[in-house]
Amino acid sequence: MDAHSKYIVGLGELLFDVIDNKPVLGGAPVNFTIQAHQVLRRKGYQGAVAVRLGNDSLASDARTQLKNFGLATEFIQDDPNRPTGTAIVHRKAGGHRFEIVEDVCWDYFQWNHQLESLAANAAVVCFGTLGQRSRQSRDTIRKFVEMAKDALRVFDVNIRQHYYDDDVIRHGCSNADILKLNEEELPLVAAALNIPPASTDLLTCESLRNACQLSLVVFTQGERGTTVISAEGVTTGEPITVTENMLVDSVGAGDACTAGIVAGTLLELPLKDTVQLANRLGAYVASNSGATPTLPPELLP
Repeated sequence: MDAHSKYIVGLGELLFDVIDNKPVLGGAPVNFTIQAHQVLRRKGYQGAVAVRLGNDSLASDARTQLKNFGLATEFIQDDPNRPTGTAIVHRKAGGHRFEIVEDVCWDYFQWNHQLESLAANAAVVCFGTLGQRSRQSRDTIRKFVEMAKDALRVFDVNIRQHYYDDDVIRHGCSNADILKLNEEELPLVAAALNIPPASTDLLTCESLRNACQLSLVVFTQGERGTTVISAEGVTTGEPITVTENMLVDSVGAGDACTAGIVAGTLLELPLKDTVQLANRLGAYVASNSGATPTLPPELLP
């Protein structure tokens, strides 16, 4: 591995979102990495997924799709005994609900020399809470994040069902440069860190940023767009209107937003432009089927 590689790493879970009985490649770290790779590959960055797959047709499909996007797949682990992860997506008014299958391959994510090498060469690592629902995977993800001290570390909270606890939240916040969360996750994260709610959500975000010494807190608010809290203050962009006729499904929109924030940070764009890029990418994904549509050139910085 080239010591000067610019790997953008999605760490943790790969799963297929089963939408209308059709399996669609997903998992927040994977969605993020595919989109960040598309945005940044012309700048010399390389997307890589550090995940675990089963011995089944979904695993073969995942490898094919990842290679077609140009991602590095040599860090994928194979599990001969357990299936590739799936999540049943139920549509509901204003969004969707996940039903995530338990005891699958990514619950047995193992530390190895390939992960150690990748952690040492990562430019970015994005991780969340879901991939840490088992003790073994939690230990592996923590070790990677703690070793990747030279990387831009992004903790995308991504709370799903009951697959989180205060300890996972505290560790993630303490070992990240960027924290990304939404309106539902904010009070849970604040409570885990014993931070009392402030008079506004943005003030609570500022308290989180100070308490954990974060560079950025990325606060997503659905159709109202993204707000970034930094040492410079509060930065908002113009929300991109996605009408009901344009909205296909919102799966992956938040992950595209994260990709925009990371791209703007790495390219040292002004925060206003970074937030606007995040909003544009999120809106584009929401107006297309699936979490990882091919991004048109006019969206790229």
